[in-house]
This record gives sequence, C-alpha cells and structure tokens, in this order.
Amino acid sequence: MFASPYRAWRRLNAKLDHPGIGQAIDDDGRLAASYLFMCAMAAGIAMIGLLSNSASVIIGAMLVSPLMGPIVRLGLGIGTLSLTRVWRSLGTLACGMAVALAVSVTIVCISPLKVATPEILARTNPNIFDMVAATLSGLAGGYAMIRNRGGTIVGVAIATALMPPMAVVGFGLATGQFAFAQGALLLFTTNLAAIALSVTLVCTFYGFGGASTRKAVAWQLVVGMLVLLPLALPLSHALTDIARQTRTVNTVRSAMSTALGSQQMRILDLKLDNAGATPVLDVTFAVQAFTREDDDRLRKALVPALAAGTVMRFQPVIVADPSGTEGSRSSLGSAVIGTAVAGTALAEDPTAADIVRHFPLPLLDSHVDAAKRRVELVVSPSARASLATLRQMEATLTDGTPGWQVAIIPPPRPLAPVLFTRGSADLGVAQTSTLEDLAWAMRHWESRGVLLEGRASSDGHGPVNLAQARAEAVRGWLEQQGFVVTLGASYPLPDQQQREDAEGVDAFRSVFVHVTDAQPLDAPPHDP
Repeated sequence: MFASPYRAWRRLNAKLDHPGIGQAIDDDGRLAASYLFMCAMAAGIAMIGLLSNSASVIIGAMLVSPLMGPIVRLGLGIGTLSLTRVWRSLGTLACGMAVALAVSVTIVCISPLKVATPEILARTNPNIFDMVAATLSGLAGGYAMIRNRGGTIVGVAIATALMPPMAVVGFGLATGQFAFAQGALLLFTTNLAAIALSVTLVCTFYGFGGASTRKAVAWQLVVGMLVLLPLALPLSHALTDIARQTRTVNTVRSAMSTALGSQQMRILDLKLDNAGATPVLDVTFAVQAFTREDDDRLRKALVPALAAGTVMRFQPVIVADPSGTEGSRSSLGSAVIGTAVAGTALAEDPTAADIVRHFPLPLLDSHVDAAKRRVELVVSPSARASLATLRQMEATLTDGTPGWQVAIIPPPRPLAPVLFTRGSADLGVAQTSTLEDLAWAMRHWESRGVLLEGRASSDGHGPVNLAQARAEAVRGWLEQQGFVVTLGASYPLPDQQQREDAEGVDAFRSVFVHVTDAQPLDAPPHDP
C-alpha cells in the first residue's frame, strides 16, 4: 500500500536537520564586513557593465552579489514567524543597498559615460513577467538552500539579477533621471518581495514553521497579499502597455507595406515613443522612390493605427534595391530633410578611391566628381557619430588631401537641441559651436527653412519669456547665415514637471531646430 501524501511529507521533513539548516541560512545572511565588501564590488562591476553595455560584465556582478543570503533569511523569518530574523535580514539588506547605491552613484559621477545604454533601459520598465521570474527563482533558491543544492544559487542569482537594478537606481539618482531610478527600484523591490515570499512557501512546506504551521500560513497569506498586490498592479499595466505598443508597431508595418505596395520597401528602424505628452513615431525605411504624394498617402494610412496627435517622422533611404545590403548603390532622401544626392560610379582616381575606401564609418553612397575634384560621402543612419565629429572629419580629410574637396553628408536625423545655461538666453561659445554644426548639416542637406522651438525649465531664473528669448537669439544667428526662420516657443508644456523628472531639467533649457523644407540655398555662405 502506498503511504498517504501526508505521511510521506512528515517522513521527508523528519529527515531534515531544521536547526542546522536554519543556522546555515542565518550565517549566510548575516551582516558582516565581508558582506558589505562584496556588495560594493558587485555594485561596481554592475555599474561598469551597465555603462559599457556589456552583458558579460553584468552577469559577473550577479554572481558576485551576496544579496540572496539576507533575502533567503527574510523568507525563513516570515516562514517561522521570527521577528528577530525578519528585522536583522531587513537591516542587512538595507546596509547592502546603501553601499551599492553609494558605489553606483560615485562611479557615475566620475565616469565620462552618462548615457542610458540598452542594458540600463532594460531595467527601467519592469512588468508582471519579472515578478513571475522572481517567484520561480525564489522557489528554486529556497529549495537549493534547504536541500543543500548550493550550485543552484548561481542560476538563481542570474535569473533574479538583484544587483543590476540597484545599480540602475544609482545611475538614475546620479544623473537626475528619477523615472529611471523609480522603474529600477520597482524591479528590485519586485525581485526582493517575490523571492522572499517564495522562500517562505518552501520553508513552510518543509516544516520550518513547526507546530504553528497553520498560523504561519495564515500570516504568510496576509503578508503576501499586502506586498504583492501593490506591486502587481503597475507591473500588469506595464505589460499591457508593451503588448499594446507591439500591436501598434505591427499595424504600422502592415500599413506602410500597403501604402507603398507599388514598390519594394524595407523598414530599417521603427520606434514608437509614448513616454511624453505627444507620441512620436520615427521610421527609417529603404524604398526605390519617395515623393510628396507617397508621404501624404503614408500619413493617411497610419492615422487609424496611431493615437490622436502622434508626430510622424519619416526618414526614407532611397536605394535601387531595398532588399539589398547597406553598401549597395543608393541615394539619400527624407521626408524631414527632403533632399537627395545622386549616386555615381566612383571615379578612377587613386586619391578619391582611398578617401572612400578608408572612411571609418558605414556609407550609403559615395559621389566623386573628378572634374571638380570633389568627393561626397553619404553617411549611413546606422553610423554613431555626432555632427561635430562628422564636420571635423570633413575638415581633416579636406586638409589631408590637397587639391580635393571632401563633403560628408550627415544622415537624416533630428537635429540636436541648442542647450543654454540656467536662466540665460545668451549665445556663448558652446551654443555657437552647436549652431555651427547644425548650419553645416543643413547646408549639406541643401535646406534653408527652419522652425525653432524654444523651451525653458521650471527652475529657470530669468525673464518670463525665457523660451522666447532663447528662440530669438538662435533666430538672429541663423538668419545671419542665410536661413529662413519661423519662430515658436514651448513654455510651459502641458506636462512640464513630469517630463523634466523623466528627461532631466537640462533638456528644457534649450532651443530645438527643425528643418521645414528642402529648397537649395541661393548662395550658401561658408562655415563661420
């Protein structure tokens, strides 16, 4: 006869050394100098991996991190209704988190890299799947500790990734991007709570509650509901948003294929940003031709798929064969920039050939005019180089090849804003340098129409119309260079405070420059 499940469960628990296992968990989750040292090392490794966008370095931080110890001890404390264990484990966790935050903030402050990498962004928007993963990891971690399967902790540490989210919290605090810090803290809290409560269930199953098991289960249900429900609501909402955005992107792809169905088309990059008050759709795609009629037809086709008021920005790359590789013969066009550079065969000149062959960035096309001794290099949108870098490269190549003029055509991207200091509308050295780069790019795009959008931050100390004053200052400079400028200002935005918290206040001490037409300049002035 088979024994009843209850008897089998009693025999299984009787074989366990409950006091010994409890002591081992207590020792592993105890506050000690070695624990704080390992927290500091793990946080440093995680922050370096996040800033350099290195997944392998981040995994190393997960393996070094000692945070699983006090979290498992917290789960055991809840399972055994031991307030001493609970408070001591919470104290150990708080000390480890404080050390990790201090190390992360310090590294970000002294690092020249302060850009949010994909690895950082991946930990700022958790969803319900993260809670499920943490719950399963907690069950595995609790089982590994109780059944002496220590090797499993390595896999659990990678799955739950406790230290990288805490490092992202430090990044958000150090850079003033509090939305990043909030999202990463939600992910860390979710992992911590789900693991601890899962360990509690395992400890209860293996009889660590003793004679008070029923009472322990009742308290565990209450604690679990109070902790997990407030976390599950925003996580479920985030998952719904991701699903909605994925459906919208798929619909956009389908609508584009239908609207441009008379010719071959390939989407190179598609981004839908719903974070701000105004949704923005950015699409880079390869087509054989793109006219104003195509632009109008495409916009009308996408209206039903997008939220009302969505800004649509198209960056078409005109190529002979959209299904080909990036290095195929092509020319460049854009609904934003509206210009095109015709591609021709490379002249049989060793100097021109060397310029093209040794150019360090990916190109869409090259155009050599042997008669005028001019080389045009059309840079691919995938190239990660600022306008200042491209402009400097153009000057260096021209100076290094006497008798030849080199023109580097920057890729079609939104222009960088002109940033101002707090409370100021003066054009200093930094602002003038940015404007020179923008003017250089617009001349190469043969564009003269410009729309300016002035902004001001809510903490600025200056005139009430500070946004307008900044736009006026930029307008005067651009008009001196021969550009036709339309003026606008945006202060305050409908959700100014929320956007400042999310994007950083510096982004709102600026003037945004938008190209509005593609008519060639009558007499393009030389760079100032």
